Amino acid sequence: MLRSYLLAMLFVWTGGASAQPPQGEHINSDLLKPQLTDVGGSRRLHMACEGVGYPTVVFQQGGEGAIPNWRQVQPVIARLTRTCVYDRAGFGLSDAPDGPVTGTATTDDLHALLKARGETLPVVFAGHSIGGFHATLYANRFPQEVAGMVLVDPGFAMQNNPTHPEDRKLFLASLDRGNQELADCAKKAREGQLSNDDLKGCFKLPGGWSDAERTYMLQALIRPAWYEAELSQSLNYFPSAQAPESLIWREERVTRRHYGDTPLIVLSGGRLYRDVSQTDRGFAESSADWRKGHELLANRSDRSEFLFLPDAGHFIQRNRPDVVIDAITRVVETVRAEHKGQQKSRRRRPRRLFSFQPFRLRRRQRPPGPCCGSGDQRPTARLLSLRPWR
Repeated sequence: MLRSYLLAMLFVWTGGASAQPPQGEHINSDLLKPQLTDVGGSRRLHMACEGVGYPTVVFQQGGEGAIPNWRQVQPVIARLTRTCVYDRAGFGLSDAPDGPVTGTATTDDLHALLKARGETLPVVFAGHSIGGFHATLYANRFPQEVAGMVLVDPGFAMQNNPTHPEDRKLFLASLDRGNQELADCAKKAREGQLSNDDLKGCFKLPGGWSDAERTYMLQALIRPAWYEAELSQSLNYFPSAQAPESLIWREERVTRRHYGDTPLIVLSGGRLYRDVSQTDRGFAESSADWRKGHELLANRSDRSEFLFLPDAGHFIQRNRPDVVIDAITRVVETVRAEHKGQQKSRRRRPRRLFSFQPFRLRRRQRPPGPCCGSGDQRPTARLLSLRPWR
């Protein structure tokens, strides 16, 4: 199984998420069947939705690209409002990307997908890990389309970027090993060596998944597109010896903005994965930076909350689904209440102090006079009548 530091920070199933998820909820099997929408360039992305209500919650999973990682949360939220799950290019049921996996390409794809499907905007994002990073980048680039966000142990620019030379050397070496593992698994997939029964150590599914959830994931894991997309994502997301700031981090930095009063909740897990190559100094630095980065994300909205969960690993939606459900529910209810208030305001007739009546002519009897004779009637004009509005 892929066990490098790279994969741990993106999507590893063990380590930081060692607690077994509670049983009981599963993703609706209909959401795990191909529902493909053309997003241009002869490419199609999978998006499936269920539930009724405003706003729509769009779930963005972490680097592993596995919709079932929301299985303890999405079914509950679908009973509250409309929900949508989708696969990024190269993951799950979606077609492979037509170029490098970058933040701009990923958010462009989602922008085109929501538009092509005619989904009601703005939406609420629930994003985990790199999915949380993509949610913030989308909000940077398309602010009018985002009504609120819940970021679940999200990635952020300059995360896990050691400053000490020795720690940095170990970190980059671990990234290189992970990238090589992905390249090797992509080669095995292209050669047809991977099957549902034998993934050749390239991946290990977690326990507790339904048959439909396992089938959905396995069909992706035997294809080279999954590993190739993971590799491209890694090369562009993480730094290198030549580039301390990665391409995707730079994309976020140059578009960064304050989110105003957009409702935002950031959840931060306290049980971090520790790679065997990390020194005590390196682990202490990365742990402090991880929490600080999440606090800074929360500071980017005037209406935000930062919740630190010391007992949760990276997959908070598996360790503490109750907290994630509560956070999404509160953001949805806030957005919904404001939307209803705006609708009432638009329907209310504006109050006017006066009504304006057009002029009309009237005749009045003039008293007898020497010039005009008895009973002479002449028209007098009243040009404007102001009457209190009733």
